[in-house]
Amino acid sequence: MEQEIFDAAIEGIDSQFDAARDAAIVAGAHDWHPGVLGIVASRIVRKYHRPAIVIGFDESGMGKGSGRSIEGLNLVEALNRCADSLGTFGGHEMAAGLAMREENFDLFAKAFRNAARELLSDEALQPCLRLDHELAFTEIDVDFLRWHEMLQPFGNGNPQPLFLAREVEPVAPARVMNEKHLLFRLRQGDRHRRAVYFNGAQNQLPPAPWDVAFRIRADEYGGETLVAMHIEAVRAAEPM
Repeated sequence: MEQEIFDAAIEGIDSQFDAARDAAIVAGAHDWHPGVLGIVASRIVRKYHRPAIVIGFDESGMGKGSGRSIEGLNLVEALNRCADSLGTFGGHEMAAGLAMREENFDLFAKAFRNAARELLSDEALQPCLRLDHELAFTEIDVDFLRWHEMLQPFGNGNPQPLFLAREVEPVAPARVMNEKHLLFRLRQGDRHRRAVYFNGAQNQLPPAPWDVAFRIRADEYGGETLVAMHIEAVRAAEPM
């Protein structure tokens, strides 16, 4: 259900979205299940680096939606500026929910895009990753994972650390899982690591070697605790 809604939303967005013009994205349609709209909005934010609102309308024309933001835009503040076209809304800086009538959709979409344009700087609209620390593969072990896990719980006020590994190469071509994820065996020097790049199949990978932004987590396998490496982004390796 999530994938079907995401694909339908992307089809509509790609036919209208202009990165130079649009500071936010609003998508909506009938029979989009409200239970997955927050996940869909998050995926749209990751793809376009724009605040996104996704709304599903029922047969009576009542809509329920979820929004996700980017750094620099307080979502509740932006929705406050669109209150005249909404029924109810609430949330916090990075995530919110709302309800509205279908006849107000176009008015709301225009107002929300205008609010985002007023509140977001041009710099904030440029995608970037804030890296916490550079790690070598030799440093990633279960002891390091234990220290990492002591930082939990992770969330909006305490984001999970994002690491950088330089000069990384794939040992072999990536294996595609579920037609969208990439499973790698990576090499840095003489150390190898398994890594997964969720939704990475849609991205064009640069020529190796790479600099890799990633997060780690515990992975239980056969009664043993391993360190799983989740790739967030890949770029061509840059000189230090």
